[in-house]
Amino acid sequence: MKNRVIVTALAAIAAVALAVSVADEGTVARPGPPGGELPGQLAALRGANDLVRATRTDVGRDPALYPTAYGRLEAALAPGHRTGASIPAVRPDALADLARTEALDTPAWRAHYVCLSLEGSRSVEAAEVLDRAGIRQSAEREALAYLRAPDPEDDALTSLATRAAFVRTLACLGHGAPIPRGALERLAADAARTDRPVPALHAVEALRAAGVDVRATRVLRDADVLSRTDCARQEPIQRAALTLLSQRLTASTRVCLKPSLSDPDSQTRWLVRRALRIGAADSAASLPAPVDAIRSDGLVAKSPAQLGTLTATYNAARALTAGARQQDVPAWLTKKLTRMGSDPGLEPSDRILLAMTCHRLSLDCGPQADQGAEEASALTVPARLTAENQRGWYGAMAARAEFGLGCRATAVDLPADEGAGLSSRSLRVIVVLADAGCTAQARRLADGADLVAQAREALREGDLPGASDAVEAALASDQSIPQTFWDDLPGLVRRCRDAEFPDLYADSPGGAATADATRAAYYLLA
Repeated sequence: MKNRVIVTALAAIAAVALAVSVADEGTVARPGPPGGELPGQLAALRGANDLVRATRTDVGRDPALYPTAYGRLEAALAPGHRTGASIPAVRPDALADLARTEALDTPAWRAHYVCLSLEGSRSVEAAEVLDRAGIRQSAEREALAYLRAPDPEDDALTSLATRAAFVRTLACLGHGAPIPRGALERLAADAARTDRPVPALHAVEALRAAGVDVRATRVLRDADVLSRTDCARQEPIQRAALTLLSQRLTASTRVCLKPSLSDPDSQTRWLVRRALRIGAADSAASLPAPVDAIRSDGLVAKSPAQLGTLTATYNAARALTAGARQQDVPAWLTKKLTRMGSDPGLEPSDRILLAMTCHRLSLDCGPQADQGAEEASALTVPARLTAENQRGWYGAMAARAEFGLGCRATAVDLPADEGAGLSSRSLRVIVVLADAGCTAQARRLADGADLVAQAREALREGDLPGASDAVEAALASDQSIPQTFWDDLPGLVRRCRDAEFPDLYADSPGGAATADATRAAYYLLA
């Protein structure tokens, strides 16, 4: 499962001025835009799922917790394992090192993947590995706190999936304090109510591990209808979960699922392989071997296939519009966005960012994007920006900015110790406020900051996104930008061109192109 499905779309100024007036200098001439090959060169950032990747850099072959967890679970279902061929055992010190150093996930989520990686192991205990990693206590505290009071900013499906994972993790670790009965009852009720098979399956299995029997009522009620939909109208992972919940594998479902045994996502492959084994004792023998190789230390490396994201795709859309090339959206990207917009199985948390991307590119992407636009208008902007709510605050303001919904009253204070140089967070707060129409507030927050000097320094140091943030904040707060800055800008930005794809840009000179840096370059040169 995706550990935390979060909308993190970046906001942008809807229209950047082509010229600004500076006292005693007349009209300042902005540099012209870069070359016109951006639409074609976006193919270098094309992911295996036809969304734009965050970076052109290939994914490495280092081990990671998520593929180790699901890769080992899948391997345990393979026919070779069933006939006595052994899977390399997990080396506790190697898994502990991975759990300690993999900072992309919180301690509780890392503990969850450690538990899955060791499922069925008779020689290595998850608690022992987490103790070695030094995160067992923090993982247990985090999981228990979430079960008692889920994050209010998480949508219903994210909350359901997270609670299911944490119940399973606490059961795996034999946590001393009992899981509150009320938390288990709420999870059971939500599993019965949800219409999405994957979180329902995880919740049902987690609750059973905790000694609670539950039925995914709504999913099972609709199972006959859902199982008859054609292959393209239901994600393979959802179809596999539905099959596992109903314990019924039809011939048409088998046809739909079998190609996904080579899916780049290891959790999808594991659930598909489980589903395809239903009802036939010898079915495992007819399935191809798992695609992931388990290393001698028992870990599994990340897949070399790099997937694109909606966040990176939105940044690419912003680059296209800043370069006045929105009419030249690559056909593969248009096809993907419109397919997502008509997919009834689209993750609800993806709808708003899909809608923002399609709106930016003036694409009619279908009912899911339309619903995302409606949901964007209903987002509540917190009354005050705090460290705890900044994710939700920024997401709501970014959506209002994209759809021109206007300024909403919200109190914002920047850290008092920032001085003349503002942090990247503060710069983006100023920009999104201005873009959402809160211009007076943006000017007040930028007052006293020398944003032009900050932009120059960022460009000298090779920080293209930082320079773009500073310039956008300067424009948003009506600061004067001298002609000499615009004269120097093309040469400074040119240093960050990707050597192989010169209409794409890297964060710093000599690097590989990223979607965010490309967006930053086109905003600077628009």
